[in-house]
Amino acid sequence: MTKIALINCYFGKSWPSYFSHFLFSCKYNPDVDFILFTNLEAPFHIPNVHFVHIKDLTEFSALASKKLNLNINILDGYKLCDFKPTYGLIFQEYLKNYDFWGYCDIDIVFGSIRYFMTEKILQKYDVISPHKNYPAGFFTLLKNNEQCINLFKQSKDYARILENSRHFCFDECNFEFNRVHTTDITQINTEIESFTLVLRRLELQKEIKYYHKPIVQEFTYTDVVHHWVEGNIFNSITEKQYLLIHLINVKDNQFFFIDPFENKAKFSISPKGIHYKFSQYSHTLKKIKSRINENIRQTNYRFLLLKSKLLSYTQKEHVNFLEEQSYKIGKTHITFYPQDKNKLVIINEADYTLHYNQFSLYKIKDNKWIGINKKAISTIDFHYKNEEDIPYKISINNIQKRINENAYYIY
Repeated sequence: MTKIALINCYFGKSWPSYFSHFLFSCKYNPDVDFILFTNLEAPFHIPNVHFVHIKDLTEFSALASKKLNLNINILDGYKLCDFKPTYGLIFQEYLKNYDFWGYCDIDIVFGSIRYFMTEKILQKYDVISPHKNYPAGFFTLLKNNEQCINLFKQSKDYARILENSRHFCFDECNFEFNRVHTTDITQINTEIESFTLVLRRLELQKEIKYYHKPIVQEFTYTDVVHHWVEGNIFNSITEKQYLLIHLINVKDNQFFFIDPFENKAKFSISPKGIHYKFSQYSHTLKKIKSRINENIRQTNYRFLLLKSKLLSYTQKEHVNFLEEQSYKIGKTHITFYPQDKNKLVIINEADYTLHYNQFSLYKIKDNKWIGINKKAISTIDFHYKNEEDIPYKISINNIQKRINENAYYIY
């Protein structure tokens, strides 16, 4: 049987709430090995899941620099996405005994991998993605040979991407998720040559065989309940089977509730949560509790805002450190224009459309501020590296909409 290894790199203070369900679904794929490079301990042990200790992003950067012969300095975990196509080279010593290597995220629940990744498909294709329009960052397989290990180098931009602290969505499509559904990536003018473009170009040139068909569920267009039964995922209405369920669209929803993990061979997954026995009554109580917690959170921020406003009357902080600095959130280009002391204008440019927003910033402590305009209250954190005066990343948390965004400085 063809041997498969899937890699994930995760660094944090604790595992997310859905991790135990991810881990449990790995157990039901005993003929696939999972290698997790992390600073955390395993919550429980599965024979085919191997935890390899890497202390932090600094240690990973040193390893990547050595293996890729580049100057790597990763400053936040989101940047790791750009490195996924390089894992075959970085972790080559762990992959010697495998025919295929790949990468996966942990915000997924696996069905039966071998049901879809048959020997016939594995023998035929060099690269396998369960998404039609781009190699999925949450699951992609590549043959363990020199060509596929070094495919990322087919992008003329790979060194610039990997040495830059900004996230480029290199592993997928350079944030062109909407356009790749209707336009071939070769016809889209992107900032960098993404891994999608690399694979599509080589596919058209018949230099690789590339499998890319939709065999996953992300709840983008449906709220249907799916059943996970002894390692298989089924749509409760059509009974269609899926490779995996990706929680990317629902995991941060305040009304997505995950039951405490139980060692049971059956549970349901839907936009409402992961449940062993769903009860509408129980779900309603959880929603009420969540709304109460949300109101408390909103009240705390308003008190914080009032405090900062009172302080601002006696001490207004200048925001000149943002003088005409340019950042990117995904494919959106934003520029800051400071005005009088704590006020600034933000220009958002996306798809040739300009949006102007005026914000007032109030410093809370150190590099943490609150930003307000007529429609939003946000906490804003400025992140610096070394002794640089310009923040390399700005983390923006919109309180009302519960949206977290990271803006990266354009070097």
